[in-house]
Amino acid sequence: MPVSITDIEIRMGRLFEESEKPRAQAFITDAAALVRDYCGSRYDGEAPGIRAVVCSEVIRWLSMQPGVVSERVGDMEVQWGASATQSLSPAAREGLRRYRRPLGTISLSRG
Repeated sequence: MPVSITDIEIRMGRLFEESEKPRAQAFITDAAALVRDYCGSRYDGEAPGIRAVVCSEVIRWLSMQPGVVSERVGDMEVQWGASATQSLSPAAREGLRRYRRPLGTISLSRG
């Protein structure tokens, strides 16, 4: 079962207004696509770890204002850019590491 708006609402502890749902659904679609690309052939949308990462990335993206590239809380710093692209956070990539195919080598010999 893919991540739903209800999954995000439960984790955020509030219901979305109708005007917020299209943005949340778009973020779910984008996050799932990025996770699928990152994990490659070992992607399993049913895996609890993958669902947790998709939900956390959507919540992170929803909390960012459009155009904000980075924020800092101590002494308040905000950096604006032409566009803030959606990408997986380092924490998300770390959480997905076990779902990626490990790198390996093969020995070739002539003969």
